[in-house]
Amino acid sequence: MNEKVKISLALLCLFTTTAFSQNAWEVYQQSLKKLSEKDTATFLQLAQQAHTLAPKHPLIMVNLAKAFAMNGKKIRSIELLDDISIIGVDYDVANDSGFMNIWKHSLLNDITARVKKSKEIISSDLAYTLNEKDLIPEGITYDPRQQRLYLSSVHKRKIVFINSDGTTGDLFTEAQDGLYSTFGMKVDAARNQLWVAGMLNHPKARLGNKNEPATAAVFQYNLETKKLIHQYSLNDTLEHFFNDLVVVGGNVFVTDTKQSAVYKIVPSKQTIGLWIQSNDIFRPNGIAVSQDQRYLFVAHWSGITRITIADTHGVQLPTKLNTTLSGIDGLYCYGNDVIAIQNNAGPQTRVMRFELNKEMNRVVRATILESGNPLFNFPTTGVIINDEFYFIANSQLRSFNAEGLIFAEDKLQPTIILKLPLRN
Repeated sequence: MNEKVKISLALLCLFTTTAFSQNAWEVYQQSLKKLSEKDTATFLQLAQQAHTLAPKHPLIMVNLAKAFAMNGKKIRSIELLDDISIIGVDYDVANDSGFMNIWKHSLLNDITARVKKSKEIISSDLAYTLNEKDLIPEGITYDPRQQRLYLSSVHKRKIVFINSDGTTGDLFTEAQDGLYSTFGMKVDAARNQLWVAGMLNHPKARLGNKNEPATAAVFQYNLETKKLIHQYSLNDTLEHFFNDLVVVGGNVFVTDTKQSAVYKIVPSKQTIGLWIQSNDIFRPNGIAVSQDQRYLFVAHWSGITRITIADTHGVQLPTKLNTTLSGIDGLYCYGNDVIAIQNNAGPQTRVMRFELNKEMNRVVRATILESGNPLFNFPTTGVIINDEFYFIANSQLRSFNAEGLIFAEDKLQPTIILKLPLRN
């Protein structure tokens, strides 16, 4: 091997290592591999590296606390668990053998008591109940012209409506117009259109070929005629997951969880193209637009990033508070606040309100609006209507076995929509 080749390979290895180290999720996964191999020393090293990259993610924090405990660093483990308890996430460490070394620590009972006290906060009221147990909704939106809600269906590949009086029906039937499993949706009231993010061959869909690769698309519907206007998809070989979307001035921005990207649809040209792609928005999910339509807020694995629409400049929202902005699914702007459903920040799902500063580039206050509601079964998304937040309390997206088959009907519940007051 000549010297130039050696240098090139060395640079390639350095670049690969550097790029890899920037992804907290991948480092975290590596740490779990070392834990399964009982290599506790390397487990600690990788857990510390992941924590450096995502210091406010509870999953990363508890992973490091466990690594400290297993390596005899009891005080550091307790200190980190104390920080987690202030955030309000309960990992039930008293029943996790990885924390055996600190089970008898004098401060553990106080930490456990604090987190359990903040775990249950219930302020919502029941809005609607749908008896269609196997709907498995992920997205919800509101049609102000018809004054009714629309719910997506991952399992049945359709969209249902809920009238203000609680009556329900199918807006679009199963696989109508080739409709995929439906996820995030938004109504463009000015143009009387419905935009729907979808995935074909989703493993939890009733119809489709689970042996075929999943395909993502966005569907544009005319709500007056109930006709499909256009279907937007990408002509490439990459794996995409269009998760949620938002309408801004007639154009549509859609998150792609698989590609850590946001795509832009221009309906006047019937085009879809990459708008921004970055590991800084790793695994993006919820997306919202500020009231003045200057900024998009994108929820991703490690937090929320504010992106200026005019130039795609992004800044991850910092905070000095003892809270976490990670693990967010649905995300919505409400004045100078963002409302978020956190269903991947820890074992408990909660609805959060994050108050931003005047410049909307920092979180200055965090309030738990709802947590520990016994009706919760993986809440996902919501919609703001007249100072109230309506949200899916029980998507039941985890009510499937390992083969992707839905649980029996007696193991499912009616779909529940709750509402929370937002006006202070």
